Amino acid sequence: MRTVRGLVVLGLAIGLLTATQARAQLAVSDFADGDDGWVTVANANSPVLWQTGVISQRDQHYGIMAFKAPSKYLGNKSAAYGGTFTFEMSTSAANFAPSNPKLRISGDTPWGSITFKIPLPRPAQANVFQTYTVTFDETDDWNFIGEGRGPTSEEFQAVLERLTDIRIIGETTAVDDELFSIRNVRFDPPEQPEPEPGSLKVFVLAGQSNMAGCDDVRNVDPMWQSDMGDVMMYWGNDFVPAFKALRSGTSGASCSDVGPQYFFGPELAFGSDMMLADPGEQVVIIKFAVGGTDMFQYWTTPTREFPDGGVLWNQLQDVMGDAFTALGNMGYEYHVEAFLWMQGESDADKRYRARYYTKNLTNFISSMRYYVGDPEMPFILGRIRDAGQPHADMVRDAQVSVATNIPNVYWIDTDDLPFLPDGIHYDEAGMIELGHRFADVVMSLR
Repeated sequence: MRTVRGLVVLGLAIGLLTATQARAQLAVSDFADGDDGWVTVANANSPVLWQTGVISQRDQHYGIMAFKAPSKYLGNKSAAYGGTFTFEMSTSAANFAPSNPKLRISGDTPWGSITFKIPLPRPAQANVFQTYTVTFDETDDWNFIGEGRGPTSEEFQAVLERLTDIRIIGETTAVDDELFSIRNVRFDPPEQPEPEPGSLKVFVLAGQSNMAGCDDVRNVDPMWQSDMGDVMMYWGNDFVPAFKALRSGTSGASCSDVGPQYFFGPELAFGSDMMLADPGEQVVIIKFAVGGTDMFQYWTTPTREFPDGGVLWNQLQDVMGDAFTALGNMGYEYHVEAFLWMQGESDADKRYRARYYTKNLTNFISSMRYYVGDPEMPFILGRIRDAGQPHADMVRDAQVSVATNIPNVYWIDTDDLPFLPDGIHYDEAGMIELGHRFADVVMSLR
């Protein structure tokens, strides 16, 4: 198999893990051109005062003074868990006493709106900016407002999934007309561990919801809830894709909305098996899967109907390219050892899609091999289970036919894997077994 290094691709610029840039910012405000959407809260509606690089507000009320973050800091910020919120703050009041500056965040959760706050050290000198860095997880000195305790991991992650408010609060009640200022605000995900130098084994996992996963890791052995540090995961569906240690939380299917951080696909068992098969070696998984998507439209290579190719076919290459470029920039040699594919249920819904599955899958495999520069790259597909789709047999036959007639294409049987009550998605035990079966084929090729 040919080694590939630092592939250069055209596409969307997604935050990459590089040797000089360990993480990509979730949001930043340098106030170079204005207030960047920040507003004041309380303080008698004191206006935001802007000068290049700094925003301020003048004390006009005995109550608190606060800056409220704009929308780009809010919404789904799950990627911020374990990351940091950094800013510089100053006040014109000497010793900044007797006030207690703080950072406050709020979010909508399954248990209602929740607010956390954390106290900040008082600036030691007037009119001197002091840097503050707050960790966005339960390990820092956060207080759950109304509960008189610190937040749990689950509560903190739930707030970050639907973040509605961030406020930097400061006030010196004993001083009138003070000026409260902030600058250089940064919102960062956690620093990601870098793979050890050397030749890395890369596996690409793609498809629809049975690749994404509708399974909750809390329903299986607790061993699956631990990070696997020897397997690095690049999840292309993430808000800010980056290399992370393999663990649950990389589904993205609509079924995972109830607890995104707990849901998983075949990558857990597959990655575990690869880690055990190659002890001490770094394994890399690139995953990109979107539920309810068919080969005919979304994953198609360029056709007369879709001259530019399907949207997911293009996005998959962007994701792979970004991950490859990140590895290349870090100086790592690597090769794509296999491409794993779990998809076809949506094509089985309609006859016109099922009829073209053989042709479309053949072209898809060829395009992926061309993209990675290896015409013999092993391609392993999971044959869909007949879940009552009107044309399931046609798609199943097409998958077996492609695997039979194209060299280095293999199929695995899923007919005995148990379903969830929805009758279409494999349950937790089935998903773990699916990962094992993909791994069995990879190891049989060595």
